[in-house]
Amino acid sequence: MHKKIGFFLLLVVILVVGCTNQIGGYEAAYSISKKGFTKNLDSFGEMEGQVVQLWGYVDQGNIYGDEETKMILGDWWSGYGPSSTKWQFNLKARSNDKTGESFAVIVQNDEGRDDLLRAFLADANAQKATKVFLRGRISTFDASSNLQKLQGIILEVQSSNDILLELP
Repeated sequence: MHKKIGFFLLLVVILVVGCTNQIGGYEAAYSISKKGFTKNLDSFGEMEGQVVQLWGYVDQGNIYGDEETKMILGDWWSGYGPSSTKWQFNLKARSNDKTGESFAVIVQNDEGRDDLLRAFLADANAQKATKVFLRGRISTFDASSNLQKLQGIILEVQSSNDILLELP
């Protein structure tokens, strides 16, 4: 009898831990995004303008920046960033999402940018997904669609220091 109870408790713990969307206080991007759009329009409104912590995967086909960014990324460079003082990459909710099924992460140009770009490039060349942990202010915008109402997502990150490749 005790063995059955112990097994049941172990099973419950495995199921609860295995179902969590959080890693070290960072919420999974897939909990809010599907193919780069808000997953649930009704509940997302509460997050609008809030600072959030998310984890997800760099969309290696969508990395934007200035001429220096272009020099580092080479063929992986996707075009110019949102402004001369900011660069951008897109975040996929799941590592196996297709290129473009992602949302924008906008970052200030700062000293940490080049190291991040080199890490993104190394993983892209190795055909490895780059998992990142981000802290930033989230917002949405109406996205054009003929079939349904969609909301795009933008995460504004203040500094490259708010982008981690692994948790401390």
